[in-house]
Amino acid sequence: MRESGAELFIADEEGERRVAARLFRAAGGGYSFTAAGADYTVHRGAVLRVACRGELSYELEFDLLRTTSAEIETPFGTLSAELCTHSLSFSENGGFEAEYTLVFAGRPSRRKIAFRPKEGAHDEK
Repeated sequence: MRESGAELFIADEEGERRVAARLFRAAGGGYSFTAAGADYTVHRGAVLRVACRGELSYELEFDLLRTTSAEIETPFGTLSAELCTHSLSFSENGGFEAEYTLVFAGRPSRRKIAFRPKEGAHDEK
């Protein structure tokens, strides 16, 4: 497993945040990274799956063809949500960008997430 640098970008109603991330590339097309005190796991296939374990824990499935559901674990309990993916793109170096709406209790929240490995981070040795 190889470690390299990366950046995680998140935008929601609270504003935009960019945080440094440490990328750990795993075999089989998936990878994991740590950012802002949380551990993320990413699997790219027909859909994009992003799991997060930290103060908030969840697994999001980004699928342009259908609305997906998610459970978000917080220190105060579990929230059910629906996720509607508006755009999804992948970069050659393993990064991704998704724009989506997350709906909690009927209240939509437009969001964006992007993960950008630094130059050379995609090379597996």
